[in-house]
Amino acid sequence: MNTIKFIVMHQILEPLHLYIQNECGLLPGQLILVGVSGGPDSVCLLDALHRIGYSVIAAHYNHHLRADSDIDVAFVKSIADSIGVPFAVGEGNVSEFSRKERLSLEESARILRYRFLFEYAQQMGAQAVAVGHTADDQVETVLMHFLRGAGLDGLKGMLPRAILPAWHNHIPLVRPLLETRRETVLAYCQEYGWQPRLDPTNLDTTFFRNRLRHELIPTLETYNPRFREVIARTARTLAADQDSLQGITDLAWQGCMLRLGQTHLALSTSAFVQHPTGIQRRLLRKGIAGLRPGLRDVDFAAVERALQFLTETQEGVCELTGNLRVFAEGKRFWLAENESDLPTDEWPQMSMAMMGDAPVLLGIPGKVSLREGWVIRAEQFAPSGPVPVQPDRVWLEAGDLPLLFTIRPRRPGDFFRPLGMAGKAVKLSDFMINVKIPRRARDTWPLVCVGKQIAWIPGVRLAEPFRITETTRKVIQLRLERE
Repeated sequence: MNTIKFIVMHQILEPLHLYIQNECGLLPGQLILVGVSGGPDSVCLLDALHRIGYSVIAAHYNHHLRADSDIDVAFVKSIADSIGVPFAVGEGNVSEFSRKERLSLEESARILRYRFLFEYAQQMGAQAVAVGHTADDQVETVLMHFLRGAGLDGLKGMLPRAILPAWHNHIPLVRPLLETRRETVLAYCQEYGWQPRLDPTNLDTTFFRNRLRHELIPTLETYNPRFREVIARTARTLAADQDSLQGITDLAWQGCMLRLGQTHLALSTSAFVQHPTGIQRRLLRKGIAGLRPGLRDVDFAAVERALQFLTETQEGVCELTGNLRVFAEGKRFWLAENESDLPTDEWPQMSMAMMGDAPVLLGIPGKVSLREGWVIRAEQFAPSGPVPVQPDRVWLEAGDLPLLFTIRPRRPGDFFRPLGMAGKAVKLSDFMINVKIPRRARDTWPLVCVGKQIAWIPGVRLAEPFRITETTRKVIQLRLERE
């Protein structure tokens, strides 16, 4: 065996099978969709997987960014035909998508390419999507993240196997060549007679990654000739550290999580602030990733701004990132895009139909239905002893009360005389703030009134003038319930 072929067999084909099973978690006999651009890395990956014995499909995406892009399609098809594997092609207008979504051409191409690969992988029942990222790509990725100020999530680099919810919830992206040097890939292509297509844009140093590849990394290698090896080893070390921290973060998440929906999530503020700052950062990033799975490179400054906001504010709004905002509501805070995305089913709320000029009447006995299954009931009550003070069940002195209550929302200038304050009147707006009724719930919170007086704020407090006393003989019970 000649020297080059020995190197190829020793450095790629022999260890690749073990790496695929141990690190990528792929099973023999199950289909793998291989993204093939026509360049050396992807051509090497397709051919090597096929030689090892895996069942593969060659999938190419035509970005239509170059005049000769159709030649790339024909070239990849010819490779697939020559080794006898199926070929699939997708295409899209990357430039138009870039303008519409206000993204860079590079990011737009990535989104459309991966969207095609994973959709086709699901259609074909593939166990994974495989791409040709090499050890040199890993070095460039880690360095890019470092220069952009990424945290541990970025500095750990790419993983040999990763579930990316932005593309699919269970089909993984695998990188079988992640520990293979580019020079070995080129030697492989030379040995087996492949002449891959070379993308001229890879030489364009106006692209950030290309400047790293052709200018910065060669300069850094003058300081340390083993610079690439050092960066790759650092990435592996940080990936292991990341696994440990992820376990801690997941436990903290379980202790903080209150609600999770498609457009929102809520965390306990008191549980959140008990964790070290580093875990708080990771919890915020986890929340962002859950609501914006396709968002990359979350800005460090945005996370720090949110942390400061949560330590200083009990109520308010803070811009985060990716059109997400932090909404602080006393003992909890929300991540969502708009306040209207947040649920209101935890409190009694009047419907829009009840907010008009026509009064909403509650008879005795009677019931009024609110939103989300909440109801207010009224009935006569014969006390047989002391009655407890409860926010969702109150007893009123019924001596001269009319047979009808009015239920309405708050109005400008409203005053309230809370039980326990010796009849002192306070502004209703101030009282709602003091008892921590969320701001977004105040305008539609129902008020049970007798004439112009507020007798009860359901779920909160009875008014002092309507309390029962030792001389009370006639009582009405009001209840707030969830049906």
